[in-house]
Amino acid sequence: MKIVIVEDEPLALQRIKSIIHENKVSWEVVGAAQSIKELVAIFENGLVFDLMICDIHLADGSSFKAFKGRDINFPIIFITAFDQYALQSFEYNCIDYVLKPIQAERLLKAFDKLESLTLSNSPTNFNSEFVENFLDTYSQKNFKKRFLSKIGNKIRFVPVEDVAYFYSEGGITYLVEKDSAKKYIVDFNLSELENHLLDPMRFYRINRSMIIHLDSLVEMKPYFNGRLMLYMSAASENDIVVARERVNEFKNWINQ
Repeated sequence: MKIVIVEDEPLALQRIKSIIHENKVSWEVVGAAQSIKELVAIFENGLVFDLMICDIHLADGSSFKAFKGRDINFPIIFITAFDQYALQSFEYNCIDYVLKPIQAERLLKAFDKLESLTLSNSPTNFNSEFVENFLDTYSQKNFKKRFLSKIGNKIRFVPVEDVAYFYSEGGITYLVEKDSAKKYIVDFNLSELENHLLDPMRFYRINRSMIIHLDSLVEMKPYFNGRLMLYMSAASENDIVVARERVNEFKNWINQ
């Protein structure tokens, strides 16, 4: 099996290669692209391959732009940092999609699906008309760039880059600013923040009451009962602990 990987994040690219190397020893990565331009070049140079693993969002735009005007007759596994709603329009026109951060088990499941379809000779192609419709209807999520926050009778804007973590207490959600550790009330609950407003590549919900910002994570250590203790750039009155059931996923997220 000859593979082409389209991914602009070096860590994600290396993770995909490692999963293939460790689990599919007979498979070979024959090409890689980090931009729309490089993906177009792969098509135009006539590189022969059996499977494409393709991130939807590249630094210079949607990878679907490289598919315009082409009938795609090879299987594709799509990679995305965004949730399932965006992919429902074409889930029957590709082999599978895998959400970031990439988990080995999930990518291997997609490989199993590919092998099953290959054995059954099921069609996996989609045409140029489908690509055009997708580009017309698909829109990237816009994440919050700043939060309107309150402290006492003062209101201020906090850029998302300055957030260390969010936490919930007594039905109120607080934003804690990195370095200063000042906290502000925000008008969103943690589920709204997690599912709609925060970039999942930068923020992670470590337990029921806290979401952390990756850039503010300083150190982590083993904790009781298989959990992890985190140390952030902003101090906390309470221990910051990753729930046991989230530890494996959290480690994968850190390793994205």
